[in-house]
Amino acid sequence: MATPSPSVQRRAAVHHALGEPHRLAIVDALRFSDRTPSELAAMTGLGSNLTAFHLNVLDDAGLITRTPSEGDARRRYIQLRPDLDVALRLRSTITAHDVLFVCTHNSARSQLAAALWQHRTGRPARSAGHDPAPEVHRLAVDVAAEHGLDLSAARPQGFAAVADEPADLIVSVCDRVREAGLPLDAPTLHWSIPDPVGDRRDRFEAAYEQLAERVAALASLARAA
Repeated sequence: MATPSPSVQRRAAVHHALGEPHRLAIVDALRFSDRTPSELAAMTGLGSNLTAFHLNVLDDAGLITRTPSEGDARRRYIQLRPDLDVALRLRSTITAHDVLFVCTHNSARSQLAAALWQHRTGRPARSAGHDPAPEVHRLAVDVAAEHGLDLSAARPQGFAAVADEPADLIVSVCDRVREAGLPLDAPTLHWSIPDPVGDRRDRFEAAYEQLAERVAALASLARAA
């Protein structure tokens, strides 16, 4: 009997990993938002040891990645692999019409995410931060322009500037702002996107690409209010 091809073996590993109800529940919990192991344990009703076991199976199957928090280094965020069709074909939906994207300084990631959401969906998007910078980072403006997005007139703002205009969804794209707490009342999601600090253009490009993937996935599953 011929040995199955690597692609068939890969598909078999994915089906095996998702054939267990608790692991499928974990994947479902990750479909929109990155989460910590303790959050997944609470959501699924599993203890920490069983959660760790199931996460290891999902990791071995190539379904998730684990990233350390840029805020509290003791935390790890679990993400679904964005290149997996199995993750993007889930039929669940979420209400996402007027979306608020937030990060610490509102100078790069949240500005890019809001521009991407507006461009892709035609729906409203705003951005804010808990410690707004004096201006949007020049490399964020440059990278946005290369992809057809205009951030030339964008200005960082704090949460107070958006408090009187409720969003139906808040997406934090920065570990630090999530862990500091969000003083706004709306459903929240978290995307653990590395901070493109400094003057390296490749880091801003990488942040843009990750945000573009996440916005596309959310848009494919989101319904307008």
